[in-house]
Formats: sequence, C-alpha cells, structure tokens
Amino acid sequence: MASTPSSSQVPGSQASGAVAAATDTTEENVVHISDGEEQAAGPGKKRKQYSKVWNDFTQVCVDGKWKAKCKHCGKNLSAVSRNGTTHLKTHLTSCPLNNKRPGDKIQTNLRFGTTEKGAVSVENYVFDQEVARKALYSMIILHEYPLSIVDHHGFRKFVSALQPLFKMGTRNTIRRDIMHFYEGEKRKARIFLQRTNCRVAVTTDLWTADNQKRGYMAVTGHFIDDSWMLKSCILRFMYVPCPHTAEAICDALHKCLQSWDIDRRVSTVTLDNCSINDSMIGLMETRLGATSMLLREKWLHMRCCAHILNLIVKDGMEVIASAVSNIRDSIAYCVATPKR
Repeated sequence: MASTPSSSQVPGSQASGAVAAATDTTEENVVHISDGEEQAAGPGKKRKQYSKVWNDFTQVCVDGKWKAKCKHCGKNLSAVSRNGTTHLKTHLTSCPLNNKRPGDKIQTNLRFGTTEKGAVSVENYVFDQEVARKALYSMIILHEYPLSIVDHHGFRKFVSALQPLFKMGTRNTIRRDIMHFYEGEKRKARIFLQRTNCRVAVTTDLWTADNQKRGYMAVTGHFIDDSWMLKSCILRFMYVPCPHTAEAICDALHKCLQSWDIDRRVSTVTLDNCSINDSMIGLMETRLGATSMLLREKWLHMRCCAHILNLIVKDGMEVIASAVSNIRDSIAYCVATPKR
C-alpha cells in the first residue's frame, strides 16, 4: 500500500495547490460579498436577496451574467453585487409602467356619505386615477356623450375643481379605453353564452343613417339561461357597405355569428318583411346547414310582426291623409298666436 507523502515531501507548486484546495473547502459555506466570489459563483448560483427593491425585479441570467429584470417594463439592469441596489431604486422612480412608485405616499382623506337609513357618515377616501378614469368612460357610454367632451374647456375646468389630482386624457385615450372595456365585456358575454346549453334567437335590422348616408346593421341575441330567465345581448353593431344585396347582408350576419361561436346554435332569425331578406335567408340556410337547425330549416325565418303592423298603419294613413292634413292645418292656425 503506497504511503501518502507529507507536506515536506511535496514540491512547492503542489503544496500551494493543496493549501488552496483546503482553503476553498473551508470557505464553501461562507457568504461572500466580494466581486471575485460573484464571478466565481457563476450564473448557476443566486445570492440571497434582502432588499425590498427585489419585489419589483427578477434575477435572470443573460450571456453568463446576472441581470435584474424589471417586472413592470422588462428592462434589464446590472445585478452584480458591487453595484448595489441604488440604481434599481432609481429606475423604479422613473419607470413609466410603474403605477406605485417608491416614495409615493397614499394620502387618505375624509368624506361625508349617507347610509341606507339616510344618516350622515364619515368615511376614509383615497383618490384612485384608474377608478376615476373608468367612471369617466362609463359615463360617456351610458349617456352617449361625444368623445370630444374631454376636450371641452368648461368640462375640464369643472373636473379640475372637483378633483385637481385627476389627469384628463384626450379623446383618443378615451376611445382606446372604451374599446378595451368593450373587448372585456364581449369576452365575459362569450364565456356566459358558452356555459349555457340553449339555442339563441337572433334579431337583426338594417337601416341607413340620415346624416352619414351609410348603412348599419344591429344584431341582437335572445336566449334563456340556466335559471329560466330571458336574456338579451347586442352581438354586433356594424357598418355594411353598399350595395345592400342578399350576399352582403348574409356575409355580415354569418361572420357575426361565427365570431360569437353560435352559428350552430341558432334557433330563429327575425327580419323585416322585404324581398331581400327572403333571398338572404336562403343563403343563410346553406351556410348554417340543415343538420344544425331546428326542424330542418322549417322555422329559421321569422318575420317581424312590428314591421308588418307598421306597414298596415302606413297603408291606412294614406286613406285618411287629406283629413289628417286639414286637422293639422287647423291646429297650426289656432296655436299661431296666444290670442287664438
């Protein structure tokens, strides 16, 4: 069995290597803060992070070097130990996508409210820009205000008097917010429709706007949910280019049904009583397929009773048109002056 040479019998270079190996073995469990240890640790080892700034950053390895990736904007910053975390804190104060920047203090105010019984109560209030912004575009949608209202000087002055901290956006910003809100509500409605195991009755109407001379189509879906409650949902409000032929109307309606994934769940389609719609129903029956419809396409086309009654009333009014005209002229003569 070979004997192990002592340290005195080992050459100088080998003795130095043995001492270095012993030193490395002893210092394996020691946490170093030197830059040399950071490089020797390699990208496979992460340091334990104590600073609160790392709540907004993720430590990633890029080209063999540790980087701090911002969770808000995705920018990579240096994560070497010798640089510290001051530059990370500085970045958070200027990050454009960081809504809650360090150092921003949330000021709580008091406001007066009323309870259900009418009593006055005092409650805490914290201003939120996003909540106020949502309330603004919800008001525009509810009352059908023009988007240019946010550019009116009087409206801006009124909002500034109510809450000086509110930052008013432009009409393009409000339009973008409304479209995002629409996409979110459409996603919720689609999920709700997919969860219900019922057919959808579709009603649609096409008309030409007087001011723009452009044709628009509105598509509404009616269905009964799992609680046996009748629900109605506007599926689409779209522009239909001229000419309004049976093929153009059929293409617009079929694309709407496909976008909502209800083209195989249609029960009936209610339309106006005109010849173009009769031709359009024939094309729609071909696209939907007889196997997916009730009673083999027998009850697909439903004629609008309100439109039929409107046509009957118009024909009846033509018979008494002269009498109605004389009555209107007499009333106009009587109310022309206060004395009469």
